[in-house]
Amino acid sequence: MNSRALPHIAALSTMAVWGATFVSTKVLLGYLSPLEILILRTALGFTALCLIRPRFLRLQKQKHEVLFALAGLTGTLLYYLGENIALEYVDASVTSIVVSTAPLFTAALGFTFLKERSANTHFFLGFIIAMAGIALISFTGDPARVNALGVTLCLLAALSWAVYSIIVKRLADCSYETIAATKRIFAWGLGYMVIIWIATGAHVPTQALTQPLVWYNLAFLGFLASAGCFVTWGYSVKHLGPTSASAYIYLQAPLTVVWAAVLLAEPVTPAMPCGILMVIVGLALSEGFDKRLIELLKS
Repeated sequence: MNSRALPHIAALSTMAVWGATFVSTKVLLGYLSPLEILILRTALGFTALCLIRPRFLRLQKQKHEVLFALAGLTGTLLYYLGENIALEYVDASVTSIVVSTAPLFTAALGFTFLKERSANTHFFLGFIIAMAGIALISFTGDPARVNALGVTLCLLAALSWAVYSIIVKRLADCSYETIAATKRIFAWGLGYMVIIWIATGAHVPTQALTQPLVWYNLAFLGFLASAGCFVTWGYSVKHLGPTSASAYIYLQAPLTVVWAAVLLAEPVTPAMPCGILMVIVGLALSEGFDKRLIELLKS
């Protein structure tokens, strides 16, 4: 297999799993609070990473600890807590769609702080088409599915993820090993969560934890979506850059729509297939996939 394709495959696989996490979290909200879900999934993910890579990560410079701390704050605490709380107000599909605005923030930060590729017509045209598709999916059908507070929390989560992607790129540029670095980020995030949990009156949801359905979903979120996908995402960001990798988040929304329709029976409006197609076309344009396809056919 072409090694240049591996980061793209990793990004696509990550989105396939993350598209289902909104559905899984929505199910868990019937048993656990947003913070409890976050603590348990992160703890499971951290445990899995410790088993995979037990060694302690040595810092090249002490100031890099600040980057790991910020990554834990933005990528594990703020992003997922905002997303989990938003799911109490809006459907899983709508939450995923609004969170898909993360590439806009990532691109803006990448252009500003990392001096990545300059903005071009293809990128902005693709972004506009993808956002139009997201709007079409979000705001057609029952208006009750769109709650102002929920949408605002999703946008804040998207901004947090953009900051996280930039920080991960900084750490990747320092040649830190992906799994060990992800484990350190999880450790910071878990520390923040436990502090908040204690400050808000620590409570162990004993009854909920006796339900097999709860553990099935927590295992999926903790082991696959957290431990596994944070590693594949870090690999994608390292090799594609935060802007290019984050463009794959456009695919998360249509995938969630499918998962939510199948597993939660959330309504699929007639406009959704058109919106999904627009999202995919927008991704292709923003990443220049159309040019690469032409070059491949010519060769």
